[in-house]
Amino acid sequence: MTEARSGLDQSRVLLGVTGGVAAYKTPELIRLLAKEGAHVSVVMTRNARRFVTRDALKSVTHGPVLTGLFEAQALGEGPWFEGSPPSTLGMAHIGMAREADLVLVAPATANLLAKLARGLADDLLSTALLATRAPILLAPAMNVAMWEHPAVQENARILRDRGVRFVGPEEGELADGEWGMGRMAPLEAIVEATRDALEAGGMSRRAEAAPPRPQGIAISDQALRGRTIVVTAGGTEEPIDPVRVITNRSSGKMGFALAEEARRMGARVTLITARTSAPAPVGIARTEALTVSAMAGAVREAMRDADALIMAAAVSDFTPGPPSGSKIKRAESGVTLELKATQDILRAVRSEFPKKHLVGFALETGDEERAGREKLERKGLDLIAINNPLKPGAGFGSDQNDVTLIDRSGALERLGLRSKRDVARAILERVARALAGKAAR
Repeated sequence: MTEARSGLDQSRVLLGVTGGVAAYKTPELIRLLAKEGAHVSVVMTRNARRFVTRDALKSVTHGPVLTGLFEAQALGEGPWFEGSPPSTLGMAHIGMAREADLVLVAPATANLLAKLARGLADDLLSTALLATRAPILLAPAMNVAMWEHPAVQENARILRDRGVRFVGPEEGELADGEWGMGRMAPLEAIVEATRDALEAGGMSRRAEAAPPRPQGIAISDQALRGRTIVVTAGGTEEPIDPVRVITNRSSGKMGFALAEEARRMGARVTLITARTSAPAPVGIARTEALTVSAMAGAVREAMRDADALIMAAAVSDFTPGPPSGSKIKRAESGVTLELKATQDILRAVRSEFPKKHLVGFALETGDEERAGREKLERKGLDLIAINNPLKPGAGFGSDQNDVTLIDRSGALERLGLRSKRDVARAILERVARALAGKAAR
């Protein structure tokens, strides 16, 4: 029996380390990657050496650790260059870039983002990034003011539009004592994102065969080019009075993952958000719609020019009666709220746009499959994604989800516990096939 392997086993990861304070974490990152079977090689920038030494990195990796152009003496170390074309062996930046299954930069500074966005190549790392044909994953880390600067956000948008993947940054305490967005993602999240990028790019050198895909039209990385996809995210909130609302615990992560993955597959994305707590995707314009009524209007307007709707937002099922115009005062006897059902956005969209492709989500905590099939039929959906937040690892705010897909034909696919990015890709591949099939008829 063949032993199951992780998505990193036997993969060649080229790790770029730039001059951010978070560079001190990279030896542990290498250890985690190697623990899952990855062969890691390292390129350091000059400033990175202020925060981590070359010897520290060499102590945890069996591949080369390079700091400058044309360091040919490092070639041949480890499993990297076995069988490489002779033309690549004379120059480290070409050989390493071409042999990598993935290029990961952690931390990625604002300077690195600017270089890559503008095609600059003035050191070994930036040159390797331009020479590689492998997927690129960036883990940004910088001061919050730098991350929020329009130039940095524009560079991030350019890179995302080119297919570069990002993990983080996250909100938290920064090296200079400030609090805000800019903290490098946790090492475990970077490892998970590395695995996702390798699997999505088909670049992993694992020995086992890839899991079978649904039969039908082949899916390319740009399978949604020319399509417009509407994605909703977050949890709606219904006002009780000017300061209180009824809402839910949706973070928006699933909807944001869908929006980012749809863009990566070439789609024009219209993102409509209710209340969210997760960092929003960079470079994707958003329309805010906090209440069910506002979201219904925004969705119907967006669907006029769209091909598909993925309704990932957690829409409130109930709303109080007319909200109080002033704050309701505390009463010892309590307060009674009368709740009424909200409008059904998906049923309204199906009625108005009978030929558009509709994907819904069903959050269920018992007999999920039966409830999901009923919702699929009742709302006239083409596909439904059923998830149970009570399952381990798949709760609110998690980076993972345990999803079962059911399509209009009744076919069922259990995705199991995966990253939300992976779940998004699986759903969007289904959407791409369906839209291509409609166009072919």
